[in-house]
Amino acid sequence: MNEENIPIEANEIFNTEESVISEDVEDAESNTENVLTENGEADKEYSDEIIDTDESSVRIKELQSTINTLEEKLRELENMSAAQAKAFAELEDFNAFFPTVHVATIPDSVWDSVKKGVPLAAAYAFYQRKCELEAEKIAEINKSNASRSAGVAGKNTASEYFSPDDVRKMSHAEVHANYSKIKESMKTWI
Repeated sequence: MNEENIPIEANEIFNTEESVISEDVEDAESNTENVLTENGEADKEYSDEIIDTDESSVRIKELQSTINTLEEKLRELENMSAAQAKAFAELEDFNAFFPTVHVATIPDSVWDSVKKGVPLAAAYAFYQRKCELEAEKIAEINKSNASRSAGVAGKNTASEYFSPDDVRKMSHAEVHANYSKIKESMKTWI
C-alpha cells in the first residue's frame, strides 16, 4: 500500500504503532544485552540455571511417565497373578470332587460357564447332573415305549430262530431271557 493513499489520521496511527513496536524491540534487546554484559559471569550462570531447570523438568516428566507406565504394568501383572491363583484353586477343588475326570475331557459348555464366573467344580457338577437327568428321561421314554410295544413278531414261540446279528442286537436281559433258544439257534450257525 502506498503511503500517499493513507488518510492523515491513519498515517499518524500507523507511524505511532510502528514507533512503539520499534521502541519495544529496542528495549528488549538492550535488556538482554544488559543482563548478559553488566553482570558478566553471574548472568551466564543464571542462564545456565534456566537451561538446567528446563532440562531437569523435562527429565522429571520423563521419569514420571516411566513410573506411571511401570505402575500400570505392575497392576496388570498383579491381576494376572490373582487370576492364575484363582484358576489353580479351582483346579484343586475340581480334582478333589472329580478325581477320575481329566481336565482335557471337560466339554466346552463347562468352560463357557467358567468364563462367565462359575467355579469349575460347580460348572462340571451342573453339567454332569444335566446329563444324568437327560439319561433318566430317555430311559423312562424307552421303558414306556417297551411296555406299549407288541414285541418282536414270532417271539417266544418254540420254533424261534435267532441269527448271530439278532443276538448281537439284543440287550443283556434279552439274551438271558432267550438263552435256551439262542443255544438251539447256534447249532445251525456256520
